[in-house]
Amino acid sequence: MAGAKDARRAEKKADKKSQKEKEPESSDDDDDVEEEEEIVESAAVKAKKARGRSAFMKLLRRMLSFIPLALMLSKQPFVTRPRQTGVNAAKIKPLELAICGAVHWAAGSPTVMRNPKIYDYVNATGRALLTPSEYLQAQQSKRALEKEKTIAAAYKKTEKAFTRTVDKDSALREMISAPMPNLPVLASYAIVVGSLLCPLFGGLFEYLITGGSLVLLHSGRQSGMEAQPELYVAAAVSVAMLAVGEAAGKVVAPAKKKRR
Repeated sequence: MAGAKDARRAEKKADKKSQKEKEPESSDDDDDVEEEEEIVESAAVKAKKARGRSAFMKLLRRMLSFIPLALMLSKQPFVTRPRQTGVNAAKIKPLELAICGAVHWAAGSPTVMRNPKIYDYVNATGRALLTPSEYLQAQQSKRALEKEKTIAAAYKKTEKAFTRTVDKDSALREMISAPMPNLPVLASYAIVVGSLLCPLFGGLFEYLITGGSLVLLHSGRQSGMEAQPELYVAAAVSVAMLAVGEAAGKVVAPAKKKRR
């Protein structure tokens, strides 16, 4: 009997030792499971990150909007036609074509005839839009004096540039005289208006730049003109602005607190 009791006691001690040895292993397994669990962010943190991304996207869209504006104000040609036998060379610069079209429309419009101040406003607006290109030319010129490198001096020079654009450029006058719908003129209007207002507002004006560039590309090809890199850049940047603006509009709203 004594031997049997000793055997039972030995078995109990062995069971206790095995349980003690298993306990730290189970705790280690629990720690590993806890470490493997992913950290779940709250709805407020997600909304804050989304607002930060939206603010960055809006800033990026505004920075991109200055690229078409710079191309337009610097009077870069979007489509050109090289000189060939029996065909004159031609360049379509959206700013010049839009100014020429607006001035000639105002000269024969009954509404403007009843209110001559509108014609003055059109002329002043055209000269103001030509000022950045004249200022840039003065800054790049080595012969220009310091007093000629100012905004006021550039605006004075636009008087001759405005007259040359509206009255003396035969290629522009030929394009303006085409019957409506005059696609190059309408496309130039869209590009100028879209480029001017895109830095201030978003949404609609990117479509104006994109649509105007595509229409100008199509109409230029029909008349034997070649598209320039500036046209592709303006169209690509406007499409990028649309994508960035759409991404900026996606903001995760914070979860509503449950009522107790």
